[in-house]
Amino acid sequence: MEKDMRYYVEISGWRMEQNLERRNELLSELTELYRKSERKDLCIIASGSSLNGAMAAENFLRKYSGCRVLLISPTEYLDYRREEAKEYFCIAISQSGCSTNTIQAVKGMREDGTLAIVLTGNLEAELQKDADYFIEYGVGNETVEYVTLGFSTLTEYLMLFALEVGKANGKLKDGAYQKLLEEIRISCRANSEMYRQAELFTRKYYREFLEMEKAIIISDGAGMGAAREAALKFGETLKIPALYYESEEYIHGPNMQLTPEYAVFFIDANEKHNRMQEIFAATGLVTDKIYMVTNKKTEFSERVCSVEIPVRNEVTPLFTVVLFQYIAAVVTMEKNQFKCHPLFEKFEEKIHCKTENYMKRNRKESKRCADM
Repeated sequence: MEKDMRYYVEISGWRMEQNLERRNELLSELTELYRKSERKDLCIIASGSSLNGAMAAENFLRKYSGCRVLLISPTEYLDYRREEAKEYFCIAISQSGCSTNTIQAVKGMREDGTLAIVLTGNLEAELQKDADYFIEYGVGNETVEYVTLGFSTLTEYLMLFALEVGKANGKLKDGAYQKLLEEIRISCRANSEMYRQAELFTRKYYREFLEMEKAIIISDGAGMGAAREAALKFGETLKIPALYYESEEYIHGPNMQLTPEYAVFFIDANEKHNRMQEIFAATGLVTDKIYMVTNKKTEFSERVCSVEIPVRNEVTPLFTVVLFQYIAAVVTMEKNQFKCHPLFEKFEEKIHCKTENYMKRNRKESKRCADM
């Protein structure tokens, strides 16, 4: 099978199950560094899908690690919160290992005498020369620009790390640890099932997704990281305006822009109530293009993509993001929309977010996709 974007979405569940089994191997170095450090609280420095993956794991990290968690971008670290970050056990993340802003942040960490620990999917990347510790988190080298596998495996990795930190801090007893581990396992399998559901769902609403021109993604709780990643994927692949909002924030103003042309997606994994389903139904009075991703039973028989599994909200990003990844992969390929507007090249000549080596490799990959 061609290793395109859809391929990486399809294998995500399988790869996450593999990583769960080899978690000791993947986590041993980072866990040992944490135990030896004099820092209890965690600071994660990342951007793009890496930051979104950290956001998807944030609720899990906060609830089960037994420590404070700070998530910041490299710019926020360098320009605004550098002194504060010195008090934390810091982890920088760059899946490609070629993000220029993360490279600068890692250099800043070393200047401050902060141990420069980097999680990556590319052990051959330029960033390795600036890092004290360069750790591959289980994604391998995802060879397409618009990453999907990297988001899911990073979210899982950080959840598994939270379990080890929680155990080290005395937050988690063995029973709770094992129960959470099993919910992660169930959610990895749910990722593969959600892929199958996404295939059917996309086939059913194929024309609507092909014609989609603007989208809003709604969620709450742990789903906010998945919603942010969904908005990023739609923006960079389908090249349409895509916004994300927390459910109650959505109805406090952003909903006023709705017209029948809008596509609105809901991620509902809230165990406490069904308020979002009420908002879903109300949105359907304005636009027919409403869609829901959930692990709950619903009263709706149409426009719902679901895998019904009883897991807590904190682990659901391991599978709720799949539909968005699949739509982005399939529709972008079908519309041959990988190539940006010709004027975008002028932007890229002025502003770079990746190293030159990455840009050269990506130009070759973009040409290959355009020729397919």
